[in-house]
Amino acid sequence: HDESASRWKKLLGHKLVYGIREAKGLEFKSVVILDFFAEIPSSLQKPWRNLLLNREGSDFELRYPLVETHLKLVYTAVTRCIEQLFFAETSSSAAGDAAVRWLTTNMHTKDQANSESLATINNVRELESMTMSNDEFCVVGIDNAELAESSDIKLHQARSYLDRAIYCFHEAQNSELVAKAQVQVQSVQLREKLIRIDSPIAKDAMEMIEREATQVLKSLLRENLLMECMNLLSLIAPILSSYTQQKLDDCITSRIQHVLSE
Repeated sequence: HDESASRWKKLLGHKLVYGIREAKGLEFKSVVILDFFAEIPSSLQKPWRNLLLNREGSDFELRYPLVETHLKLVYTAVTRCIEQLFFAETSSSAAGDAAVRWLTTNMHTKDQANSESLATINNVRELESMTMSNDEFCVVGIDNAELAESSDIKLHQARSYLDRAIYCFHEAQNSELVAKAQVQVQSVQLREKLIRIDSPIAKDAMEMIEREATQVLKSLLRENLLMECMNLLSLIAPILSSYTQQKLDDCITSRIQHVLSE
C-alpha cells in the first residue's frame, strides 16, 4: 500500500519499491506485491475474506464501499506486471488466507481435465529469475524519467522517479542515460530552490541564480530535455527583468514551444 512504501524501501534497501498509486503508468517484467492483504484494515478483513470465498451476501458494495477502492488498487498493482507476479505476505491475515485459498484452488470449467489454479504457493528465497536485462532496466529507467516530467506530480516525487531512473541506467551500464537523468535532477533541484523564494532577491543573489540557471538550461538543451527546459523557464522568467525575459522568449522559449508543438 502507498502508506508503507517508504518503510519497505528502507527495509529492503532497493530503489524500485513503489506505492501502488505511484507505480501507475509503469510496467515491469516481474512484480512483487508486498503485504497487500495483511495491511487491509482489521475492520475489512472479514468482508474481504467473505468476498474471496463467495460469501459476500446482499448489499455488499453498499456496506463496504472501501473494498471497491482496494479492488481498484490491487487491479492497478497486478497490471504493472508483464511476466511474473508474486503476492508476498509477511504475516497471516483472514483476507490473505482467503486469497491464498482462492488463488490456489482449481478453477473448475466445463472441461474438468483442463481446470487449473491461478497461482501456486512458493517459499521464495532467491529471485534470480526476476533479474532484468540491460534493455529492460533501460525501459524502466526511461519510464521513470518520463513520469518525472509530468506536471501532475510534486517536485519531491519527480526527484524520487529520477533517483530510480538513475539506478536503472546504472544497472544497465548506460552512462549516457545516467548523465541525462542527472542533468534533469539538477533542474528539478533548481526549481525547488526557486519555489522557496518568497521575498525580493538581492542583486548578487540574483546574479548567482541567473548563472546557475544558464548552466542548467545549456545542459538541458544539450541533452534535448525540452519539456524540463520549459518547466524551469516557467519558474525563472517571472523573477528576471523585463529585458531578460524578452530575450529568453525570443532566443529559447518560443523555439522550444515551436519544436514541442510539431
